[in-house]
Amino acid sequence: MTETQKAVRFESTGPVASVLKVASIPKPDPFPDHCLIQIRASAINPSDYSNVAGGFPNTTTPRTPGRDYAGVVVKGPASEVGKRVWGTGGSNGFDKDGSHAEYITAKATELAVMPSNLSFAQAAACGVGFLTANAMIERAQVQVGEYVLVLGSSGSVGSSLVQLLQLRGAFPIQTSRRESSSTSVNTTEEDWTAQIEKVTDKKYVSAVMDTVGEASLFKKSLKVLNMDGRYVYISVSKLPSGQHTFDARSLYRKNQTIAGVNTLPITTERASMLLTELKAAFEQGRLTPPSLIEEVPLEDEKAVIEAYEKVKAGSRAKIVLVRSEY
Repeated sequence: MTETQKAVRFESTGPVASVLKVASIPKPDPFPDHCLIQIRASAINPSDYSNVAGGFPNTTTPRTPGRDYAGVVVKGPASEVGKRVWGTGGSNGFDKDGSHAEYITAKATELAVMPSNLSFAQAAACGVGFLTANAMIERAQVQVGEYVLVLGSSGSVGSSLVQLLQLRGAFPIQTSRRESSSTSVNTTEEDWTAQIEKVTDKKYVSAVMDTVGEASLFKKSLKVLNMDGRYVYISVSKLPSGQHTFDARSLYRKNQTIAGVNTLPITTERASMLLTELKAAFEQGRLTPPSLIEEVPLEDEKAVIEAYEKVKAGSRAKIVLVRSEY
C-alpha cells in the first residue's frame, strides 16, 4: 500500500483562494543517491504566492509549492540519516515538488546541516531571504568599507542584506518613513542628498539594493549613487507599465550599472553551499533569523490559504508551515 503525506497542492495556477488545497499525495520515495527529509517547518515567501497565482510561466502542474525548509533526514545513506538540515533554492516548487509538505527529497550533496542554535521554524525562515541578499551583494561586487543603500531594509531580504553587508565589512544604510539617523534615511523626504552626505561624510553610496520596486525611490536613489555605482534590484516597478525611467546620459557619464537578480537559476547545491558557509555566523550570533515568526499548521487548509494571503499583503511576520504533532 502506497504511503501518503499531507501537502499543499495546486492543480493549475490561478487565484490562490480558489486553486490552493491541502491534499494527501504519495510520500516521495528517494532515488538511491537521494535522501528523504521529514520537513519540520517550511516558510512561505512572496514568490510562492506568485508561483501559485501564475507568475512563473515555467512552473508545471500539479505541483506542491515551497522553496525553504528545515527538517530531519529519515532515509538515505547511513552517514546522512538523523542530520538536522535546512534548504532552499533550485527548482523546488516550480518543476519539482517543493517544501510545503511533510517530506521532500534531495541529493546528499544538496544537504546543509542547520545551525545548532536555531529552531526548525527559525532555520526555515532564513532561506530565500539570505539566498537573495547574498546574490544581490555578489552581483553588485560590494567591497569592504563601501556604503550601500538598502531599500526595504526591514523586509525579509532587506534585513538579510543589512546583516550580510555588515558581516562583509560594508556599511549598510537602512531606509524608513521615520526621521533619519546616523545609519538610516527617511524615504518620505523629496531629496535624500543631505541625509546621504551626513551618513557617508559626503562619500555617497557605492551600491543600492532595491527590494521594493517603487519608481519614486528608484529616482531618488540614483541621485545619491556615486561614480561607478551599482544599482541592483529584485522587485519590478509598481507602476502599471512595470517600467522605470532614468537619465541615460547621467548613467553612462558616471559609469554606473543597473542590474536585476533572479535567484531561480541558483541550484539547490549552490544554495546549500551558501547555507553551510553561513552556519557558523548564525551559531556565533553574528547573523540572526527573523525576529517575528508566525507558525501555521500545514494540515489546516483554511489557515494555509489565509497565510498565503497574509504574505501577499506584506506580513511583518515570517510565516512558516509546521505539523502540529511536532
